[in-house]
Amino acid sequence: RVQDEFRDGAFVTPDVRRVNNDFGNRVTTLTAGLSTEASCAQRSNIVTAKKVLQNNSSKSQWSGISTSESIVPVTSPTCASSRRTPIHITIDIHPENAESSLKSKRLFESSLDRLDKKITLRELATIEGKPLSVSNRVLSVTCSINSTNATKLRFNRNDGLPLFIIGQNAAPKGEFVGSVGEIKNWLISQDFDSSLFCTKWISNHYRWIVWKLAAMERRFPQCLGRKYLTYQHVLAQLRTRYEKELKGARLPAVRKILNKDISATRMTILCVSQVLRFRSKQKDGKTHTEVRLELTDGWYSLQAVVDGFLLGLIEQRQIKVGSKLMVCNAQLVGSDDGVDPLDDCYDSSKRNCQVLLKINSNNTRPARWDAKLGFVSPKYNHHLGGTFLVKSLRDVIPDGGAIPAIDLVVCRKYPKLYLEHISDSNHNIVETLHLTEAEEAERLSEHEARHQLTSEKYAEEARTYCAKELDEDAPEEWKKMVASGSPEDFYQQLGENEKINVDNWEKKRTTLLHGMVLKSIQDSLKDDSPNQRSSVPYIRLLVRSFSHLEDLSLNEAHNLNTDEIPSVELLFWRVSEQVESLLKEGSVLRMKKLAAKRGRFDEITLTAGPETHVEPLHHAPTYQHILMSGYKKRVPTSLVSINIESKRIGA
Repeated sequence: RVQDEFRDGAFVTPDVRRVNNDFGNRVTTLTAGLSTEASCAQRSNIVTAKKVLQNNSSKSQWSGISTSESIVPVTSPTCASSRRTPIHITIDIHPENAESSLKSKRLFESSLDRLDKKITLRELATIEGKPLSVSNRVLSVTCSINSTNATKLRFNRNDGLPLFIIGQNAAPKGEFVGSVGEIKNWLISQDFDSSLFCTKWISNHYRWIVWKLAAMERRFPQCLGRKYLTYQHVLAQLRTRYEKELKGARLPAVRKILNKDISATRMTILCVSQVLRFRSKQKDGKTHTEVRLELTDGWYSLQAVVDGFLLGLIEQRQIKVGSKLMVCNAQLVGSDDGVDPLDDCYDSSKRNCQVLLKINSNNTRPARWDAKLGFVSPKYNHHLGGTFLVKSLRDVIPDGGAIPAIDLVVCRKYPKLYLEHISDSNHNIVETLHLTEAEEAERLSEHEARHQLTSEKYAEEARTYCAKELDEDAPEEWKKMVASGSPEDFYQQLGENEKINVDNWEKKRTTLLHGMVLKSIQDSLKDDSPNQRSSVPYIRLLVRSFSHLEDLSLNEAHNLNTDEIPSVELLFWRVSEQVESLLKEGSVLRMKKLAAKRGRFDEITLTAGPETHVEPLHHAPTYQHILMSGYKKRVPTSLVSINIESKRIGA
């Protein structure tokens, strides 16, 4: 299921004639924002309902409700089961939409055949039917709520509906609620431990809860309009967040990442809450604009920096506020020990935010509009090592970061080569050669023989010079012993302390002399031959992306043209013997952490190294399946055929 989401939202590269706005066509965003509660309930994108209408002639179990209306007790997605308080929602059915309404009503009633049946957001979207005018169903103040002004929303004290946003309109007459102080007093009155939360905790969660509820009303105006964003619902979700995060110590995804309790490389679904643009003047007087994203899991937020390809999607508004992104292999920079989002110095919307999340295009994909925010469950990607699978080489972005995982068919494997570098004393490369294994063995043998001869040439000279220089610091007893005709007899005539001094100097002299001689030889070798040689082995492969036929429709599989599947050159550096045994023509391998770069002719070139993980597929594909991925087995050609072909070309 999750892999289908990856395919539906895959990026495309401009050099394969697939339009970039495919990203925008495939990703669906909620109107003006967040759609679901994130990382808080076992199933957050749900609405709990009970059957209230048995037939058109039956009376409602709630007095005062006509048979042309349905009431759905919608429970907060984050409310604990022990404290669920139904929020009654009336779904009006209008005559001008009779046919659509009757269909929606039948779907709604069929989904309520069993008590306590949970309805997913997709089912609720089906019940909602065709979108109606939001302005007729939703309050105007609800339509103007976004992630930046959500904390300024105030509610009517009498009915709990949104009343106004501070700063946009003058405060109306009448009593209103929603300030941080009032919410704090309410939490304390509910016997919550005030030592567990602070003012910033309240304002932070108030912001994300209000934005989420407002977005839900705008997305489902017929079912939830003027009924979902209420002061009572906000307090209920604050209660649930207190129970889960503070009392239950179940921290959400972003807070764990910022605290560095969990690595930022883990696959996470985040929502774009703001597109930040910071302008600055350069030395030449021009204005430079830096674009960043504020991402949230519905509980906390962090600031993200993007690469060039993602920046292009932002400028094209294919990534915008409300877009959900699936991110893996991200990198948290700016703090070695992490930071807590409730610290006074932390603000994810400011330019001076020190902690940033670096994301790149090859490790970012659009998520479905109803995807649950937070960490992706390991049960969906445990076989991929916590990453997602890139389906095709067409979806690889050059210079867009390492490829998390991709299945490749080895079409051709060429003999191992060695890249030789000749560098000068300043480590500047002066010559580069590509050598075969036989040439590498010959060059290595010549280099070692030349090094040995040169070392022997300078060894005796260096020993004599170093010994003379070292003996100047020798003790007088040792000098007299060496100058005497019989050092052994002289040593026997020495006292105990003098013998100890001579013995210690002999040991020290041996160690110092060995080091000085080696250093002198190395310096002489550099002066004699300043160029240094180094070589790196590599294997050149020609690969194609493996076509997962189970992900294709019958028509796509039948019309699949293997000649249109692009082939890419893969350079594998410093390959081990174990990995080299897997690199056989016709084998299908799953490779992780491949680097993708743009070649001289705008083609994609893949690079692998010791950090690249290579493994065969768990389920070996059939030979016919491999052929459909574009693999063609080598076939020997006779000399007669070659002669005929050469004559044809010459003619």
